[in-house]
Amino acid sequence: AGSGGGGWAARLAAELGAVEAASRDLLSDADSEVSDPSTILRRLDAWARDERPSYEQAFVDLCLPTLLAPLVRLALLCWRAPAAG
Repeated sequence: AGSGGGGWAARLAAELGAVEAASRDLLSDADSEVSDPSTILRRLDAWARDERPSYEQAFVDLCLPTLLAPLVRLALLCWRAPAAG
């Protein structure tokens, strides 16, 4: 076990910090109407409730994974598991 481990950990921490900062900036100028999964799902639910035929014709249910996956991945990018103990 050499002393290089600490340098590696510091580089990793710096890289993770840079990625997290970039991910926060990615949608910083986007309205929550298009960047917040909860808001998107509320709007789609209202559409499904108020205009069911139109909602079904648009095959929205089939598009949800494609629509939400990038936003969920972005949120998970900075997620950290709670510390054990």
